[in-house]
Amino acid sequence: MADSKRNDAAGKVAMPKTGGGAPAASPLPDIHEAIAKAIGAHIKVTTTAPDSNTYEGSLYTADPISNLLVLNIHAAATKTAAELASQPGDYRVMPISRLQSFQIISLASGSANLTTALPKLSEVDMKRLENRCEDRVAALKEEERSRGKGVTREGQAIFDALKRINMPVYWHNREMIVFDSIIVTPPYRAEDCKCANEKQEVLIRVKKALEGERKKLQEKERKMPVPGGPRKGG
Repeated sequence: MADSKRNDAAGKVAMPKTGGGAPAASPLPDIHEAIAKAIGAHIKVTTTAPDSNTYEGSLYTADPISNLLVLNIHAAATKTAAELASQPGDYRVMPISRLQSFQIISLASGSANLTTALPKLSEVDMKRLENRCEDRVAALKEEERSRGKGVTREGQAIFDALKRINMPVYWHNREMIVFDSIIVTPPYRAEDCKCANEKQEVLIRVKKALEGERKKLQEKERKMPVPGGPRKGG
């Protein structure tokens, strides 16, 4: 009898609609009950817009007080409890109220609910966390190096445009250094480039790039609406 009830729980759980029509009365207790019965199960959830994503993995736990659930997405590829226990976990915490859909792929063995479920906590992949932290710190440092000090908005836009076309460029005070050999001084036009005599070929390349990117920026500015100006359509 109990197994029959557990098997009937597998499948999709309808989430409350946020659009038109009469709002559903007390929708959260229903989804909390469904999630409580799925502790330890292999599930798939989709979050609502604007950051809509689909995650699949083992439902580690859920908390009706904070309205959060914890999903081990690293468990999506595992098939047995032994495999799950031997692999590092990758846990995602998400608000239950942000769930658009909730689907049980397969139920956990044995009885499980919010008060009795004690799934084995997998080892956290510390190396992966360290790598993610290092990558983020490196990205922030690169953003800081790419931000000119005391330069105009146009100058920063030109610098960013050169980086987008994969030209090695960095700031030295208010001057741009391109290919470690071309110095571009304000206001960063083709004629503001200078270099040693033996770097003339590189100089020509940088000048062409500057002229092209400046034209793109000027065209973009021309297309931008003027604040307070007339609007189309009256």
